[in-house]
Amino acid sequence: MLDEHQRYLLEEFAEEYAGRRMSRRELLKKAILVTGSIPLAASALVALGCGGSQDEAPASPGPAETPPPSPTPASGAIHVAEDDPAVLAQAIAYPGPAGGLKGYLARPRAGGPGAAVVVIHENRGLVEHIRDVARRYAKEGFVALAVDMASRGGGSTEDLQRNLQLLNQVRPEEHVRDLQAALDYLKAQPFARAGALGVTGFCYGGGFTFDLTAASADVKAAVPYYGTAARALNTGLDRTKAAVLVVYGGNDARITGERPQVEAALTAAGATFQVQVFEGAGHAFFNDTGGSYNEAAARDAWQKTLAWFRRHLTA
Repeated sequence: MLDEHQRYLLEEFAEEYAGRRMSRRELLKKAILVTGSIPLAASALVALGCGGSQDEAPASPGPAETPPPSPTPASGAIHVAEDDPAVLAQAIAYPGPAGGLKGYLARPRAGGPGAAVVVIHENRGLVEHIRDVARRYAKEGFVALAVDMASRGGGSTEDLQRNLQLLNQVRPEEHVRDLQAALDYLKAQPFARAGALGVTGFCYGGGFTFDLTAASADVKAAVPYYGTAARALNTGLDRTKAAVLVVYGGNDARITGERPQVEAALTAAGATFQVQVFEGAGHAFFNDTGGSYNEAAARDAWQKTLAWFRRHLTA
């Protein structure tokens, strides 16, 4: 049986296939990586309306056929270099419930202790774009820990297909425990304020932002970007006390369609929340290394995110 996050990934890939942004062969490869078997992948894709002809068998996973995301931000995108003198950034290891975890920590070189934000990556793994996002937070005065969700499998690699496979070898509840370990790590650091912890994430990471917000009272503020709340709606989102800014793309009907359930849960929780829909923007509009990047929406979302964390973590 597929969990909520596996279904989310398959729906995302099916959407890309329907929009001719992914070949059928690539769709089948990724479906096999997510489900772990050819029969389950085939039946799941049929259920999503992309089964294809009966004589076209799924191929075994191999090298990606679609072009990888650009390693550099799009022209005009916000970017903070690794050697920015105002930022101290490095790969780190820290304890987790099933062994050591990996991440990328960025913080202001001066001042502190400061509010801290856990950053959760997309289904590509902990790539340079996410490390850049962590540095952007540090440049703005926050401590940022980008968690490597592939840590249990040895950590993210340059092979994005391999990263997807590693992510799906871990159950969602185990991922959430690893994210809680990131909060525990930050709470113990002299440069972070233990009572001022936030979380944000994108796509796949947006879903786990909802999950961590539902699971941990340590989260004081959260900003999920176009992630599914399907699991969190059943695991405590209606009890959270975190301040939640939900970011959606107006053209991302599959995810934005969850808005009524999310609003109902946050209302039931008595939480401070706001839903921001960026009209004309699609899924993954914030990622300036991807094909769906929308500069105007991304810049606006970034400023609203910073304002939200400043209001609810540093006030």
